[in-house]
Amino acid sequence: MSSSPSRAPDVTTIRPPLVSRAVGGFGWSIGGGAALGAAAWLSDELGYPLGLLLPANAIGVWLGVAFALGGSARTIPTGALRGLIGLLSAVAAYYLLFATLGEGFRVIAAPHAATIWGVVALVAGPIMGGAGAVWRYGAGWPRIIGVALLAATLLAEAVVFGGPRLIHVDQLVYDPGAFLYLAEFVIAIVLPFALLHREERFRGYVATAALGVVGALAIGPVTAIIRGLADRF
Repeated sequence: MSSSPSRAPDVTTIRPPLVSRAVGGFGWSIGGGAALGAAAWLSDELGYPLGLLLPANAIGVWLGVAFALGGSARTIPTGALRGLIGLLSAVAAYYLLFATLGEGFRVIAAPHAATIWGVVALVAGPIMGGAGAVWRYGAGWPRIIGVALLAATLLAEAVVFGGPRLIHVDQLVYDPGAFLYLAEFVIAIVLPFALLHREERFRGYVATAALGVVGALAIGPVTAIIRGLADRF
């Protein structure tokens, strides 16, 4: 048995080069975003009610994808960047499909609408991607707020857009839209419990409730303004 010290393993054989990790991570962001955009396009093409079986056009779904991409990053800045790349890729894929496979006013309006929603992605992508990364690597209130941002978005969308449907419980039997918003509401309630540590959960629910009120007041008017701008061509 040799008494000489063993040779240290080559770090490059254990950890892939930084460039390859970055390319791989951003490749996943582009691929995930493109898949989201394609799913949203397909949901529109299926129409009501079949399109609700693929709820890729929900605001919470888009922001949830950005959150997940950010949470998959190795740092908070790259998490924000992954969220940005993911949502920009989703917008690009969505309107590219409309431009190539659509007809009529949709084809004409696609470049303008893509520009408007691309600007929205420039804002929402880094915020939600950063929130996902902060949830994974942060601590204390920043981590709690990161989770609360996503939960509050789902909560606001479910209450504002689904509230009129959910008031009548019997609609769950024949209205797939009501079931979708109920699912969003349940996920919003579960997220702080599932993603936060025990000592963080109470503060997580307080933050979710506070941000949910703000979101509920803003989501309707803001969405209407953005859609109004996107529909002009």
